[in-house]
Amino acid sequence: MLRNARLSLSIFVLCLLPPLACGAAEIKVLDANALTIAMKELAADFTKETGNQVNFVGVSPGLVEQRVKAGEVYDLVITATESSEAFERDGRWIAGTRHPLARVGIGVAVRDGVKLDLSTVESTRKALLDAKSITYSDLGGGGLSGINARKVVANLGLTEAIKDKVQLSKDLAGGQALIAKGDIEIGLFNLSEIPRAPGVARAGPVPAAVEVYINYDSAVPITNKAPEAALALLKYFHRPASRPVWDKAGLEVVGE
Repeated sequence: MLRNARLSLSIFVLCLLPPLACGAAEIKVLDANALTIAMKELAADFTKETGNQVNFVGVSPGLVEQRVKAGEVYDLVITATESSEAFERDGRWIAGTRHPLARVGIGVAVRDGVKLDLSTVESTRKALLDAKSITYSDLGGGGLSGINARKVVANLGLTEAIKDKVQLSKDLAGGQALIAKGDIEIGLFNLSEIPRAPGVARAGPVPAAVEVYINYDSAVPITNKAPEAALALLKYFHRPASRPVWDKAGLEVVGE
């Protein structure tokens, strides 16, 4: 009797602790890395409120696709819409769980303290024409910002005009490190990925008239047999109180 009473008391005490102590979930998220910083900040608060732990594997959209095709198991996948739609057609998601989550446009990275006028298409064109050197991501890394940076340059009518001063960045941090050192004046990257090196600042987005977005969807894989925790995390991401975190990260939450 005494032993049973002690056991019951121990269980009671454990369940007075934060939810993690009483069997809270662990949510493993595979995501396009442009969203990782914002989602980690939101997930930290989500964990405090629910006890559910969230672990992110942030990689390029191309690598998200490779990992899903390889059969790696996650509770939640967040990647570019086109890729997510293809996986839905292949039957990899739980029916009805694919939804828009966020989008990100191209922004301008500069050395800390440098100011640029990006308020109009013409002022943005002038900024790029005046710059002695420009960088954006190489296409070999599996990311999408390099593709969209090229589209923005084309929308500005500057593909030929600036081609001789473009130095492609093999990786995001390396390209921005060159900006911080003063070796390159301007970088075009996803807004959510500026800054990624000390001494770099976000000058702002390019004007809406020439902007190009990457749209991201969330979906729950069919391998997730208990999707409630993942769905609760998505609901947390979409709540109005989360919007300032998305805004600060240069991301626009959609599908609320």
